[in-house]
Amino acid sequence: MKTQSFFIKYISLLFVLGTCFSCIKDTDFEQYDTLIIYPIVEANLVNAQEPAASFVDSSGAELPSISDQVIFDVFNSDFSVDNLIKAELVFGITNSINKAFQIKMDFYDSADALQHTFSIDIDNSPTNTLLFTEHIEVFENMNLLALKSTHKLEITITMISNPTSVILTPDSEGSILLVSKGVFYLKISS
Repeated sequence: MKTQSFFIKYISLLFVLGTCFSCIKDTDFEQYDTLIIYPIVEANLVNAQEPAASFVDSSGAELPSISDQVIFDVFNSDFSVDNLIKAELVFGITNSINKAFQIKMDFYDSADALQHTFSIDIDNSPTNTLLFTEHIEVFENMNLLALKSTHKLEITITMISNPTSVILTPDSEGSILLVSKGVFYLKISS
């Protein structure tokens, strides 16, 4: 018992002496490192749903493709242009039409010059069940510069020939649903 008591007193004495004679510098709050934070921001971008009848014209003939343009003013401020270091555009497509499709995304600047393009292939749904396809387009380096200068996005949905698909009519079942979001990686420093 005495050995244990002596040991505890010895350790306590070392702790007290170490605390008393330890070196502590004065804190200077005028000296600080540049604060850098890396927030990640997610935002919904484009959502569209087209029923099978959208691919049929007024005479009942199939349309090979449909397209739409969206003003894409995500990068109309200096803050987003200066601080964006990476972006991912995530597209989720659900097809329940008995047709295969290709979705093409064209990114244009304010002078209508093509900056970036990519395509997503979508399988047909022979039984009109929901088939899901996901595509992630990553923008870094030169692609990121192209994205930052984008003013308009053109989305073109083109039907692809398939021997198991049917000819679409105004009464055809199914639809194609496109949802998308942007994941934006920022670097903000003070």
